[in-house]
Amino acid sequence: MNAIDTMRTNIILFAAFLALASCGGEKTLEDKKAELDQLNVEMAKLQNKISLLQEELAAADPSLLEAKEEEGILVGVKTLEPEMFQHFFEVNGSIEAVEIANVSPEQGGQIKEITVKEGDQVSAGTVLAKLNTSVLASSVNELEEGIALAQTVYDRQARLWEQKVGSELQYLQAKNNLEALQKKRETLMAQMAMSTIKAPFNGVVDRIMQKAGELAAPGMPVLTLVNMGEMKVKADVSENYVQAVKAGAHVDIDFPAFGYQTTAPIKNVSNIINPANRSFSVEVRVTNSKGILKPNGVATLRIMDFEADASLVVPAIAISKDAKGDFVYVAANTEGKTVAQKRYIKIGRSSDGNTRILEGLAEGDKVIVNGYNEVANGDLVRIQG
Repeated sequence: MNAIDTMRTNIILFAAFLALASCGGEKTLEDKKAELDQLNVEMAKLQNKISLLQEELAAADPSLLEAKEEEGILVGVKTLEPEMFQHFFEVNGSIEAVEIANVSPEQGGQIKEITVKEGDQVSAGTVLAKLNTSVLASSVNELEEGIALAQTVYDRQARLWEQKVGSELQYLQAKNNLEALQKKRETLMAQMAMSTIKAPFNGVVDRIMQKAGELAAPGMPVLTLVNMGEMKVKADVSENYVQAVKAGAHVDIDFPAFGYQTTAPIKNVSNIINPANRSFSVEVRVTNSKGILKPNGVATLRIMDFEADASLVVPAIAISKDAKGDFVYVAANTEGKTVAQKRYIKIGRSSDGNTRILEGLAEGDKVIVNGYNEVANGDLVRIQG
C-alpha cells in the first residue's frame, strides 16, 4: 500500500471513529448541527492535505504513482454546454377557502327549524334554517283583512268620483289608505323573507353552532358554510424578493400533508411591506375539485427569482474548496493522455443541486462529476462509457 492509499484508509477510519463517537448519549439538534459542521471542516482539511501530498509525490517521485498512471482512475464527466439556469426559493403558506361564511339571519328571532345537517352539500339559495314567524304571519293576516276593506272603499269612491258624486278629498283619502296598507304588507313580507336563512353560495355545511328553539340574531353565526371547490394559498415573502415576484408568474405548490403537488399562477401580490416582519403577502388560487385540500393546512410555494439562458452549470457536489477558493477537476488531454486538471472557478447561484459557473470554465470542458473525490491534479483518468 502506498502513502496515498494509506492516507485514504486513515480518512475512512477517522470518519468511522467520529461516527461511532457521536452515537453515545442524547444530543440536541443544535449539537448535531455543530458536530456535522466540525466533521465537514475536518474532512475538507484532510482532502486538501491529500491533494497537496499527491501533487508533491507526483513531482518528487513519479514511481509511487506508476500503477495509477498505467490504469487511470475511472471517472464520470459532464461536457459543458450552454443551458437554461433557474434559481428558486421556497416559502411556507396556509390554505384558506376562497368562499367561507359564518351565516346568520338578517333579523333576530327564535330558530324554528334547521333544515340541513353538517356535511350536507348545498347550492346557492338553498334554505338552511327558518325562524319563528308566527307573529309576523298573524300581522299579515290582519293586514290582509284591512287591505280588503280599503280596496272596497276605494273602489266605491272611485265610481262615485267618476260620476261626479262626492268630493275629491274623499277619493284621495281612500286611495292613500289602500296604498299605505299595501306598502305595510310588503314590509311585513320582506321581514318574513329575512327570517329564512339561505345559502349565499354553493358549498358544504361545515359546522352548525345553534339549535332549534334558540334565539338567533344578526351577526351571531348559526352555521358555517364553506365552498371546497377552490382554495387560496397565502404566504409572506421577504422584501428581498419584491423585485422578483410578479402577479401571473407560475409557481410550484406542494401540499405535504395531503400528498398533492400542482402548479398555479400568482393571483395577487400585496403592494404593502409589513413593517413587523419586513415581508409582503402573495396569494395563489388552486382548484380543489376532488376536495383533497382542507382550510388551514400548510403549503410550500416554490417561486423562481432568477433565470439565465446560455449558462454553464455543474453539479454543486462536484465543487470543492481550498485556501485559494472553489475548484473543480476537468478531464483534459495532455501529451496524449487524459488527466485531471484542477480549475479554480467563480461560482454564481445554486439551485436544485446545480451551480452556475461565472468564470473558470468554458463550453466543451469535461468536468469530473463522478470520482472527483478520488483524483488529484495531474492524475491519469479514464472516462466512463
